[in-house]
Amino acid sequence: MKTFSKKSDGFTLVELLVTVVVASILSGAIITAFLSGTLGFRLTNETSELRSEADYLVSSILSEVNRSEFDAVTVIDDTYQFHRLSEPQISSAGMIYRQAGYESIELNLSDSSYTPSNPNVVLERISIQLLDPVYDTRRPRYMTSGLFEIELVLSLAKNPDSTRTFKSTIPF
Repeated sequence: MKTFSKKSDGFTLVELLVTVVVASILSGAIITAFLSGTLGFRLTNETSELRSEADYLVSSILSEVNRSEFDAVTVIDDTYQFHRLSEPQISSAGMIYRQAGYESIELNLSDSSYTPSNPNVVLERISIQLLDPVYDTRRPRYMTSGLFEIELVLSLAKNPDSTRTFKSTIPF
């Protein structure tokens, strides 16, 4: 009579199937974690690029406004015009006087004044508003203090769905 020996040199079909199932589960978990990490990195990178461009645009506006050393602002057709008090003069009699009113300076601030420095970023919209203005009591058309609120809507040129909105305020 023939007898089977219990010695085996290979794997059974059940052992192979269990190994394949366990490997599939582990590889699925690893691939999911990898894809999630890659997507998270890409979104963080996109947001960082947009935030850098928003910081650049707001810094450009702030730099121009601070350099102008203005005393008052007027609004004409959604364009903010900046003015400085006229320079004091000395009369022939030795009196110091100032011409009445403000003199316009070269700076005009409008929604169309700025473009992104990064070619990968698209400026969808820029909105500049004046909040809580304080008017000159002698010249009610001129605002002497308040807040400029700047709202930027940016997206990446290669991914138009990556639109982000950034807000910043500049006191004057």
